[in-house]
Amino acid sequence: MGNRVVAGILSTVLIGGTLIGCTDTKQSENEAEREISDSTKLDGGITNATGYPITKEPITLTVGIAYGAHMGDITKYSIWKKIEEKTNIKINLKVFSDVEKTNLMFSSRDYPDIGLRMDASDQSMTDAIEAGDIIGIDKLLPYTPTWQKFFDSNPGLKLQAMMPDGKLYGFPYAVINETSYNLRDQWFINKKWLDELGLQIPKTTEEFKSVLLAFKNNAGKGSIPKNVIPYYALYGSSIGGQFDIYGTFGVYTPGSYFIVEDGKFKSQATNPDLKEPIKYMADLYKNGLMVPEAFTDDWGKYTAAVSSNPPLVGSMTSFLDQGQNSTDGKWWYPMAPLKSPNGKDPYIRRQTKSIWPRNFVIFKNNKYPVASARLAELLADPEWSLSENYGSQGVMWKKNAEGKYELLTPAAEVADADKGLGNYGIALLDEDMFNNKIVNTNFTKEGTREWAYVNIYKKFLPTKELNFPPLPSGLLSETEKLRMADLSKSINDYIKTTIAGWISGKGSIDAEWDAYTKKLKDLGLDEYMQLNQKQLDAANKLRK
Repeated sequence: MGNRVVAGILSTVLIGGTLIGCTDTKQSENEAEREISDSTKLDGGITNATGYPITKEPITLTVGIAYGAHMGDITKYSIWKKIEEKTNIKINLKVFSDVEKTNLMFSSRDYPDIGLRMDASDQSMTDAIEAGDIIGIDKLLPYTPTWQKFFDSNPGLKLQAMMPDGKLYGFPYAVINETSYNLRDQWFINKKWLDELGLQIPKTTEEFKSVLLAFKNNAGKGSIPKNVIPYYALYGSSIGGQFDIYGTFGVYTPGSYFIVEDGKFKSQATNPDLKEPIKYMADLYKNGLMVPEAFTDDWGKYTAAVSSNPPLVGSMTSFLDQGQNSTDGKWWYPMAPLKSPNGKDPYIRRQTKSIWPRNFVIFKNNKYPVASARLAELLADPEWSLSENYGSQGVMWKKNAEGKYELLTPAAEVADADKGLGNYGIALLDEDMFNNKIVNTNFTKEGTREWAYVNIYKKFLPTKELNFPPLPSGLLSETEKLRMADLSKSINDYIKTTIAGWISGKGSIDAEWDAYTKKLKDLGLDEYMQLNQKQLDAANKLRK
């Protein structure tokens, strides 16, 4: 689906730039707020408070958006023309090819009227808001009742969107699909190779090792290539990395070595239970079942390896659906996390339930803030959200005779005009939509992500949320944020390097564990944890 792009941590992919000065902009924002409160002259009298079109005569709004190589020609998407026909608002799209150009726009203060996803930093958004360059939406919510209801009904998600002043400064991308947000990667096994060798899907760590050895020992036979990679993890990556191996031994790591349990920031990097899965991977490496390239390959090489057709890989973890990287859909089958000798319950990783909090912001120079907010309200309508997120009706989805929405799988390459913005725009598709109004036939198709989530993975999720939650920006001072960033780099670099050495046979984890934990303390682990805890505590106060 169009919105299945892997992202890192959602709350950091926001609009950015360095801003200066705020006196004049604060004055103009106050003037805009006074006009917003006077429904008789909305946007100078051009905007209707209700109904369509949104404006009494045609207007043009310049909309900034980031470039995505996988998105095709975003200017050709049919959504822009449909918006104009419905609202009287013509969209003049300005695509920023990279973050540097976005930051240059911010530093020059040559803003568009609206910013969608522009892939700059969280700090830059904070600077823009403090300078008065972004219009707060709280005063606009009376014109966006759907978004108002969403924020009122989801206080935890609203907190992600709030700034430290307790206000909202944009509309989110909110696609809250349990099968997506509640499951990070699936664990795949090459089913075709298993069938050729007469083997079953492994259920334990010992069976998994035996299967990988069989793949290696039969290199060059049948469909198994001579250069077979029995097990491929992109070491250190939250996507496709080794973290699900930790989970199979009962050590939950969401894609980093830190979790939040019952409101407390905790380190799994110093958890002695981590030794066992590291020793297991060291054994796989010693037997040639993990390749040295796993420690050095970049994302491009990894994706090429796991998506080759025919496959080079026997097992891997990925966000992909079955068949997405093969022509016949018969290579890959989702596998449950393995049972380990220690008897602990194995885990599969969650993603964090979250929104992209400011994927639609209104800049201070926008002459039509109410019209812009009403546009955001239109895009929160279910059918508009489906079109903006997935793509054109009739191609990517359809409405059936019962009034429900069926997601479709196109038979061929989707034309740019029919593509959806996904998380490059905004949408509001909540759990009620996915549970009760969207029909997804993948739930009945064995091997798909949806089927695998329900039938394989759901029972292996932790019973409580352990991922670090997305937090509002500005909870720490500038000095504290810089300090935490420095500590994070030195601590995580040391963890990554040290564990890689143990897996690849350099040193002894038992002999070096105490020195490793002491070194982490020397690098400032305690201070790093205190700063993270301070953020969590500040967010809890803001929530109250």
